[in-house]
Amino acid sequence: MRIKVYFLVVMSLWCVTVFAQLEHHLYVDKGEGVFATVNEALRQAETYAEDNVWTVIHIAPGVYWIDDPDDSSIRRPEPGENTPYGMKVRLSKTRLVGEGDSPEDVVLACNRGQTQGADGNFTMLHITGDDIQVENLTFGNYCNVDLNYKLDPRQSRQRRADAIVQAQLVICNGDRYEARSCHFISRLNLCPFAGARHALFEDCYFECTDDALCGTGTYRRCRFTFFSSKPFYSTSPQGAVFEDCDIYSKVQGVQYLTKVSAPVTMRNCRWTSDDPNLTIEWTPKPNPKKYCLMDNCTLNGKPLDVPMPPDVPMPVTTPLLPMMNQPALISGGWTLDAYKPEDTAAYDWSIDTSRPAWCFGEGMDGAEGCYGMIQNVKGARMMYTGKGDEIYENQTLTVELSPCKSAGQGFGSATGQYLDLCIKFDTQTLTGYGLRIARTPTYDKAVEIVLVAYKDGNVSAICAPQKCVLFKKGCRVTLSAKGSVLTAQVERGGQQQHLSATIEHPNNFGGIHLQHTGSTGASATVIQSINCLYE
Repeated sequence: MRIKVYFLVVMSLWCVTVFAQLEHHLYVDKGEGVFATVNEALRQAETYAEDNVWTVIHIAPGVYWIDDPDDSSIRRPEPGENTPYGMKVRLSKTRLVGEGDSPEDVVLACNRGQTQGADGNFTMLHITGDDIQVENLTFGNYCNVDLNYKLDPRQSRQRRADAIVQAQLVICNGDRYEARSCHFISRLNLCPFAGARHALFEDCYFECTDDALCGTGTYRRCRFTFFSSKPFYSTSPQGAVFEDCDIYSKVQGVQYLTKVSAPVTMRNCRWTSDDPNLTIEWTPKPNPKKYCLMDNCTLNGKPLDVPMPPDVPMPVTTPLLPMMNQPALISGGWTLDAYKPEDTAAYDWSIDTSRPAWCFGEGMDGAEGCYGMIQNVKGARMMYTGKGDEIYENQTLTVELSPCKSAGQGFGSATGQYLDLCIKFDTQTLTGYGLRIARTPTYDKAVEIVLVAYKDGNVSAICAPQKCVLFKKGCRVTLSAKGSVLTAQVERGGQQQHLSATIEHPNNFGGIHLQHTGSTGASATVIQSINCLYE
């Protein structure tokens, strides 16, 4: 195989001379080809944009890092954008071909994700243009997956972190994207050609968790490993199509296809699972107008038929009811507003003043069926101001919570997103004590909890943080200040977790403070009830 690659390199000048008007050929080989990196070849291909002929990039076996994995700097989005990219290119009529015996021989790689080497959902490539074809390649984001390169173990690399974060492959803006005999490896938000108006995948392999697959894709003779229950967030109006595919689900319980109701067609597909009781469903809330079809499919060798619900009127969903902002601090009254705390200054967001900070209604996803106050903007805050003429001593606050995130991570990402619940609080100076529930880069299915002290808006931890897996639907937090002792109990489903710390400066404040800095919608938290007892 190496002889074949070298022959192509030697013949390249002849090919360019004879077939210059038919197509361009570029060759990538570490130190021995025309280009040493894929990045250089892609930049050269950009210069042919006006030629209106195909450019073929031949890539010899090896691992080609589109983004330098040894660079310790944080990748950030360009001004005006939300996503950091390893490389952005403008290409049309371009083919990338791996010159190995299998897709695993030629790897296009990166290893960054949200909060893990990047500020934002790091994506290896952004392509603008039409008619892009890839063949016999692996596209891998090894942020949360080990790179095991069998041809040369010296080129292997351990994953950046265990906690699974948004680590993406290829986002594009164009039409007619095709992949044949390729592997697409990552976990959360895989994004293989996400954004293509039409995408075709033949004889490919995918590893992913949620919100991952291309919603405009047709998948023929492909293999999949699903590590979580919703590989699509949604699909295009025409729907995603699976034909003659093999799907291995590592999910326990229920495997869905989409997070929101959207069309999917599956023909002649074979599902396998280690869970003998696994069930397959289209989506948590199917809409018969989003038609799905399953034909001649099996699960562990047995016939599988997942029907759509009958075409009857869908239940009317009660819309969220906006709650009018009440920003004033009133003795013995509640404040509803939004606020950006000082410890989120490093994260680029501001208060949305165009809508109320809170609304009332039903949560979604993991909080489905739960009703209460829900954040309507990032930074939503709720405070109770104690009566100025009263002295408050011991105080106990009990809050029932249901996060929309169902896996236990609580918030959209580990970008300064947390929920603070505070008592013994002075709402004018932002001084008191509380419990912080935060998503951190350390965990992808848990949050971190820690007792904190507020002093004039500045927050500091007053105990060691703990991992907590109880921040899910039906979570109850009890926060108590008695004398100079602050305690917190987090409980759910009979399980409990406890924290305690010393209050260095006991006070007579009786206020309550609730601050949410996480994203809204599917990342919000339903505040189902708040009860406060003074002793």
